[in-house]
Amino acid sequence: MKHLILSLLVLILFSCKKNEEKSASKMLNKKAQDTLKTETENDDFEKQDTLKINYLEHKNLLDILTILPDSTMESWEWEKLERVEYVKKIQKNNYAMPPRDRYSTISLIQPNTLQIGVVDGSWILSIYKIKPNNYIVITDDKVGDGNEFMAFEYLNGELTYIPFKDIFDHFLTTLMIDENDEKCMEFFKDNYIGFEYEFIGTKKLHITNFSLEESKSCFKGNTLNYEFNPEAKKFNLINIEYLKR
Repeated sequence: MKHLILSLLVLILFSCKKNEEKSASKMLNKKAQDTLKTETENDDFEKQDTLKINYLEHKNLLDILTILPDSTMESWEWEKLERVEYVKKIQKNNYAMPPRDRYSTISLIQPNTLQIGVVDGSWILSIYKIKPNNYIVITDDKVGDGNEFMAFEYLNGELTYIPFKDIFDHFLTTLMIDENDEKCMEFFKDNYIGFEYEFIGTKKLHITNFSLEESKSCFKGNTLNYEFNPEAKKFNLINIEYLKR
């Protein structure tokens, strides 16, 4: 009888231990599945916010991004150290993700132009090649109250500031038929904020203001088409034309 009772106790204890092991195993499996699900969801979320960027194809553009002075992006502040880390991640992964706490993601990247969407506008970096390791660099901090341009010459890892107007052979007021006409000059100043800058390809730059159609008698056109001249390190005015919106 004692042997029977002892056997029953052993059987009950063994059964309890098995049940505990099964329960623990189920909990571990559930935890692993939940973790995997969360990671998968995060991966899916991150993939939606990533932009493929081949670092080697855009190396010069991205390297220049890391050494720009903070003054080129005063309206939204992206410090050099943060930019360096950001570019390192692109170099490692060949894609970019938005640091959500400071600014939006890269919305456009071309051989010579990088555009980042910010809260109230966009920020643009464009480079124009003079020769290897030598570029004219333009930044456009485009926010609600207009464009803030800065220009530099990049040479072998160093930036030298250039007044923005100095990189053009003729700039904006070339649109005026008569710069001595006070009425036309007043209209021009009132509509100065309306100029839109389009950086196209590796050489071209278009500057357009559709509101100038309201006073065609003052202007030769509403669009200036420029092409970069590496030898002169400037944008040459190719023509002036009227374009419709």
